[in-house]
Amino acid sequence: MLGAILLAAAMALTPNVADPDLWGHVQYGADVLREGLPATTTYSYTAEGYRWINHENLSEIALALGAETIGPVGLLWAKCLLGLAIVGVMLWRCESQQTPLLVSGVIVLLVALNFTNHWNARPQLSSFAMFTLLILLLDRCFAGWRDEWRLPWLGAQFRRQNYEPLAASHPRMKALWLCVPLFFIWANSHGGFVAGYAVFVAYLVCRFLELSLDRGWQGAGMMRRLSLMAVVGGLATLINPYGPNLHGWLLASLGTARPEITEWHPLYELSLASFAFFALLAALAFAILLSRKPLDFTQLAITALVAWQATAHQRHTPFLAILFGLWYAPHFASAWSRCFGASAAETDKPTSQQVAVMGGGLAVVYLVLIAALFPRLSEMPTPRDQYPVSAIQYMADQHLQGRLVATYNWAQYAIHALAADGDTQLQFDGRFRTSYPQEVLDMHFDLILGPDPKYRNRSPQSGPPDAGRVLEYGRPDLVLIDRGQPYSTEAMSQHADQWTLLYQDSLAQLWGRRDEYGDPSSTRYVPPQDRQISEAPQLGAVSWPAHPVARRNVARAQSSPSIMPARSEKGK
Repeated sequence: MLGAILLAAAMALTPNVADPDLWGHVQYGADVLREGLPATTTYSYTAEGYRWINHENLSEIALALGAETIGPVGLLWAKCLLGLAIVGVMLWRCESQQTPLLVSGVIVLLVALNFTNHWNARPQLSSFAMFTLLILLLDRCFAGWRDEWRLPWLGAQFRRQNYEPLAASHPRMKALWLCVPLFFIWANSHGGFVAGYAVFVAYLVCRFLELSLDRGWQGAGMMRRLSLMAVVGGLATLINPYGPNLHGWLLASLGTARPEITEWHPLYELSLASFAFFALLAALAFAILLSRKPLDFTQLAITALVAWQATAHQRHTPFLAILFGLWYAPHFASAWSRCFGASAAETDKPTSQQVAVMGGGLAVVYLVLIAALFPRLSEMPTPRDQYPVSAIQYMADQHLQGRLVATYNWAQYAIHALAADGDTQLQFDGRFRTSYPQEVLDMHFDLILGPDPKYRNRSPQSGPPDAGRVLEYGRPDLVLIDRGQPYSTEAMSQHADQWTLLYQDSLAQLWGRRDEYGDPSSTRYVPPQDRQISEAPQLGAVSWPAHPVARRNVARAQSSPSIMPARSEKGK
C-alpha cells in the first residue's frame, strides 16, 4: 500500500513538458560557470548596460550542470526524487504518529496534487525544498512547544488538563543557528527566500508572544535568543553578490503587481489545479475545526498567513501544501476518525484470503502506475503546438539573425537555440524586471496582450499603449509571435507596409522588416519561394532542448555532447 501511495505521488510530481524558462536558466547558469557573474543584461538589444540583479544564481548553476551531466531526463528524475523526499518525510511523520495508512495516503496525494503545476525543473523548487527544511528545523527546535495552546486569555478551553508551562531554555534551540547557512543558500538560489524569512520571523514572533504570556520575565533570556535569531537569519540573506541591493530590488518588484504572469494570479479557472487547491483548503478547515487534538496558536497564525498568500497568488500553493502535510496530519486523522470512525483495516486482522486479494490488487496497481510513470521519466518533450520548433528551424535554415522580438514564453527558447552564438539579440525575455526596465516590459506586452487593464500594470512613464512602438524601438529585424495572441497578429497586419511575413504555421508567425527581407536589393532578401506560409498543424514533440537540426548535426560533427551553447563576445 505504501508503495502504491508513493508511485501515485510520483505521477503527480512528474510533469515532464519543458518549462518556458528552463532554456534561459540553463544558459545563464552556463554563462556564469564560463565567464563569471554578469553585472548587466545579456542577449538583449533593449537593455544593454542595464543592471541585472539575478536572484537565482545557484539554482541556475545547478540546472546548467545538471543539463550538461545528467541531461534533461536526469533533471526529470531529480525533481521527482526531490518531491518524493518531501512527501516521504510527511509519510514518515504520519507513521511515527500512528496515522492510519488510508488517511496518510489521502494527505500525501493531496499535497502531491497541489505540487503538480509547480513541479517543473526550475529555481522555484529550491524554495520549496528550503521551506520544507525550515519547517523541519523549527519543529525540531520547538519540539516541546508544539501542539499546545498557550494563550491563556484567548481560547483557554483548548488547553489540555495536564498542561505544562514552557521551559525557559532548551538545548535544541542551538539548532536555530542552522538558519544561517539555510538562508544564505536560499537567498542565492531563489527570491522565494523573502517568503521564507517572513514565515521565519512571524513564527519567532508568535513563539515570543507565547513565551511572554506563559513565563513572563522568567523567559527573558529565551526572548533575547529568539530576537537574535530573527536578526541573524536576516543578516545571512545579505551574503549575496548584490548585498542589500537584492533586497531593495525584491521589495520594489514585489510591491508592483504582475498581472502579465499567470502564476501571480489567484486560482479562479476550473481546472485540476484549482480543484486540488480548494480540496486542500477544505481539508485544512476539516482538520482544524473537527480535530480533537490541541491546536497550536503559532501554527494557526503561520498557516493563515501562508493561506492568504496562496489564495492571492497561485505560485504560493506548494507552501500551504507543505504546511498541511507537516503540521496538520494528526488533526486530519483525528477529524477523520471523529467523522468516519476507525476502518476495519485498523481494528481487524485480515484473513489470508483477504491478504491474497489485496496483494493481487496492489500488484495490478503497481504495474499500472509504473507503466504510466516510465514515459514521464524517460523524455522531456517540447510540444510543437506550444513552442515554435518549426519556426526556429526555419530561422536556422534561412540563417535569419539579428534583433528579434519574440513572444514572452518563447524568448528564452530563442536565446538558447539562436542567441547564444551572439548573432541574435532579444527585445525581452522571461527575466522580467530582474534585467529589464519597466518601459521595455510595457512596450512588449502592448504588442502581446494589448491594453486590457485586467492583464496589465503599465508604468505612467511608458505613455499610452502602442503596439507599434516595440516594432520601432531599437529597430528590430524579426518578429516571432504566437497566433493565439490576437493583439500580436492584428498589430503585425496593421504594419504590413513595413513588415513582410516570412513564415507561418498553425502556431507561429515570423515577420521580417520589409526593407531588409522584402527588398530584392537587400543582402538579407528572402525570395517568395523560400518563404513558408501555411496552416500546417504543429503535431507531436521533440526532445528538449529542441535545437534546430542543423545545429545538432554540427554538434555531433564536433563530437561534443554539450547542450549549453557558448556565448560569443558579441553576445555579452
